[in-house]
Amino acid sequence: MLGHERRTKVLAKLTNARCELEDALNLSIPAARYDPVVIPEPARNRLSAMVDELNDVVRQIEGSQW
Repeated sequence: MLGHERRTKVLAKLTNARCELEDALNLSIPAARYDPVVIPEPARNRLSAMVDELNDVVRQIEGSQW
C-alpha cells in the first residue's frame, strides 16, 4: 500500500472514531429532566476531551507533509 493511501485510510479511521464518540455523547445527554443518565458527567467530559484530542491528531496528520 502506498503511503498516501495508508495516510488516507488512517485519517478515515480517526475521523470515523471521532464521529462515533460524538454520536455516543449526543445520545447520552438526557433529553428530559427525568431521563436516566447513561454516561455520568465525568465520563462525558473525558469523552469530549478525547474528541478534541482526535481533532488535533487529524489536523496534525492533514497538515504534515509525507
